[in-house]
Amino acid sequence: MTLVDYTRNKIKGLMGVNLIHYLIPLLLIMVLYGSFMPMDQGFIGEWHDITTNSEYYKLVGENYFTTWNNLAAGGFPLIASPHSDKYYPLSVPFYLIFKNLEIVNFILLFHLLISYFSFYKFGTLITKNNNALMIFSLIFTFSGALIGRMYAGHHLLFYGLVWIPLLYYFFFKITLFEEANVKNMMGLAVIPALIYLTGNIYHFVFMYMILGIFFLYYAVTGRISKKTLTYIILALVLMMLLISVKSIPDINVSGSILRQDTINPLEAGGSIERDLTGFISGKGIETRWGAYEGEAMIGIIPVLLAILALIYGRREIVIPAFLAITFSVVWAAGGNTFFSFIHLLPIISSFRNPGRIFGALLPIVLFLSLYGAILLSEMRHKKNFSISPEQKTHIFYGLGILGVVKLFELPFIQIPSLDVIISVLVVVAFIALLLLQKGSMRNISIFMLVGLALSCFQLWAVSSFQGLIQPDMLLKFLIVNLCLLGLWAWVWKAKGKQKVILPGLLILSISLLFVGNMSTGYITLFTPQFNQSPAQAVTERLIQASPEIPQIWVYETGIPIAHQDFTHWDIARGIQPMTLYAAYFLKTMPQLTYNIGGLTYFSADYVVDTLYLENGQQNLPQTTFKVENISIYKPDLVLPNAFILRNEKVLPLVVEEFKSGDVTVRGDFLPGDAVVLKSAYYPGWKANEVEARNLGNMVGTQITQQPDNKMRFTFDPPDYKVGAILSLVGVALLLSVIIKRREIETYLAGKNRKFK
Repeated sequence: MTLVDYTRNKIKGLMGVNLIHYLIPLLLIMVLYGSFMPMDQGFIGEWHDITTNSEYYKLVGENYFTTWNNLAAGGFPLIASPHSDKYYPLSVPFYLIFKNLEIVNFILLFHLLISYFSFYKFGTLITKNNNALMIFSLIFTFSGALIGRMYAGHHLLFYGLVWIPLLYYFFFKITLFEEANVKNMMGLAVIPALIYLTGNIYHFVFMYMILGIFFLYYAVTGRISKKTLTYIILALVLMMLLISVKSIPDINVSGSILRQDTINPLEAGGSIERDLTGFISGKGIETRWGAYEGEAMIGIIPVLLAILALIYGRREIVIPAFLAITFSVVWAAGGNTFFSFIHLLPIISSFRNPGRIFGALLPIVLFLSLYGAILLSEMRHKKNFSISPEQKTHIFYGLGILGVVKLFELPFIQIPSLDVIISVLVVVAFIALLLLQKGSMRNISIFMLVGLALSCFQLWAVSSFQGLIQPDMLLKFLIVNLCLLGLWAWVWKAKGKQKVILPGLLILSISLLFVGNMSTGYITLFTPQFNQSPAQAVTERLIQASPEIPQIWVYETGIPIAHQDFTHWDIARGIQPMTLYAAYFLKTMPQLTYNIGGLTYFSADYVVDTLYLENGQQNLPQTTFKVENISIYKPDLVLPNAFILRNEKVLPLVVEEFKSGDVTVRGDFLPGDAVVLKSAYYPGWKANEVEARNLGNMVGTQITQQPDNKMRFTFDPPDYKVGAILSLVGVALLLSVIIKRREIETYLAGKNRKFK
């Protein structure tokens, strides 16, 4: 054995698979996104949501244990923001180290790589064929469900999506494969905890809905033993402990917040045929939201292979998978079905964008696709893939169930577009091919080639290809296809056509994924150009004009999402914007004006006419000065950052120390005075260790006896402490389980009797 052979075998032994199966996803990611690095050009993904959900890192960078966000609109409990990844260990540490929001580009690409290995592990439940696992993992990684989320700037949703296949892996290991042990239990606890900590509450709920369907099926069919149930319960308890630091404050804040836009859980949704098209060509299931909200885009070949698995696969896999698909289709219909009442159930009534459920469903569909590919490979020597009477019955039952679902959609039916018609006809024709006993390897291969041709037409129908015709995109597409061609050559190990036809079709399908992603603009860099914004000069002038104010409050007249450059510079310079683009606001956000003692006081130190940039008009009745032709009004009467309210008079206080959630003030206090901190009231604020009160939606307290001349306002919420303690208990329990793994498994051994 040569040194090269020895080294290669050692590497292969260490990695478990050949090196190419690790390098190919990294290579393709670098081809597509390598030119977007280093991180000084913009964002991989539409920047409005990215900055909205991540600007808080500037506060965290100063003090990770900060509990109050004094740069939100009026203030907000930083520990209770539903859409926050503050406790997610694979994002926030990067912000803290690099102190640059554009590090999110690296985090996104890192998670794109995680998605590959996540599905790769999930797929090992079906096959140990590394080439098959590599191909289907690539399909998952570059599916519309993931790349579309990156494009939309939904990075928190994206972080959660990449872990879902791994969650399904541990669940099926415990239930379907009856490998209930501590290792799988820990995976079933830690992975959903990571998903929740990303701030992706949507898919956290959706994935448990889907797992609930599988669990119920296995329970009804007697596959859940006492041992299995014990490990599942332990996993749930451990998971709930681990996420307590976020989940308990999230629950407590839910009754104190308002959404920026009203949620209608019945709004939008798509029909069965539109759902199918979303998986095949990436067309959105409805027109209310962007295509990325209801598409999965894996291509025609994986869909046809999933159908094969549903027909020929093991019942314990395909029946609950079909039920999960059916439920997801019903959910995705939104308000366009008589089943829409499910959206009005508690908790989930706050969910919109019904097509988002496909993000949680996609790993199941691709799992079926991989299963179908393995079945097709095993049956390739047969003349025809015959349909047994039992399988035929199952097909008609399945079509009947979907027919009932469709029946309840009929009152909301719309004229289907051409690409939708194509999707339905291809699937119906494929099922008919099998029912007519014409499903030979040759016929199926020809059918799939025709399906690929029709998919090309569908992509042309739903896309303008403006993105793909750009020179850099064409070059990337050429390099990607050269990589895929090399991949096909790698797979081509054995002689004979039959062993390479299916991998070839799948690799062509991956090529079409890249066409769809590039032509729809999903491979795009977004450049907010903050340094060219007039907000930079405006905020600088405001600070220069008010050096004595610890924190300047500003009210901007324009639509917040259109002026996030102002929000960016406000927060970067410690100014609190009262109007900003955010999902949630506290109900107790301070008003713009207050009438005190017959005088009108503003809570904002300045009013900035950003609406001028939209309508070209001067929108303020009074102007104090202008910066780059943007009018700015400084009211005569402004509530200080902290003040005394005495006999309907506002008396300013000296702010000795101003930190997020910790403010010390000094003044001549008298009994009967109301002392107020200009910040949104929320339970947990204290004044000199005494619970503060809600005074005009601001944090206040009443002086009842002669006090010292100092007062300290602190945000010290008990729910955060309880959550943090429970999470520490969860971490300690996790470590104990790891250490005592053998003892626990021995104790639970012999309890695998199934329920009667």
